[in-house]
Amino acid sequence: MHIRVSDVKKWVGRQEAKHFCEEWPELVQERSPYPMRGAAEMDVTVRNVGRALIVELEGLGHVEAVCSRCLETFDLVVPFSAAEEFREEPGASDPNEDFFRFQGDKVFLDEVVADVFGASIPYAPVCGDECQGLCPVCGKNLNAETCHCETSTDNRWTVLSQLEFPDDPSSS
Repeated sequence: MHIRVSDVKKWVGRQEAKHFCEEWPELVQERSPYPMRGAAEMDVTVRNVGRALIVELEGLGHVEAVCSRCLETFDLVVPFSAAEEFREEPGASDPNEDFFRFQGDKVFLDEVVADVFGASIPYAPVCGDECQGLCPVCGKNLNAETCHCETSTDNRWTVLSQLEFPDDPSSS
């Protein structure tokens, strides 16, 4: 996945936009903890700021995630966005630098998209706010069926029910 920057490089202040709707780069698929669904859709804007190009991207991705509460698979929509600096310098990008390098008339976006998309996936995805999860006793999916298991409460926590809190925390 790349964007051509030959015109943008010519003048400071110039910018160019492109809409992508294509297969996910292999690097993104390798780094994603979940299988990718559908095409990569994103808008990319490249702006010449003099010593560098600023690449802004914003998009949506779909992955086949596993709910951390009920363990069912579901389609997770992952919004992602970033603004990264690219400098036309020889050599490979160094992870310790706060910019990416490019050469020639193309800026390759695979590394940026893989980093940003991977960081945008929630650590513990949930299929919905109403998900009840699994019964801690029998393991049934409480979204699909009810169970009549008796749950026990640790008596050490009952003292907390006696605590009183003011209605307005700012009044104290």
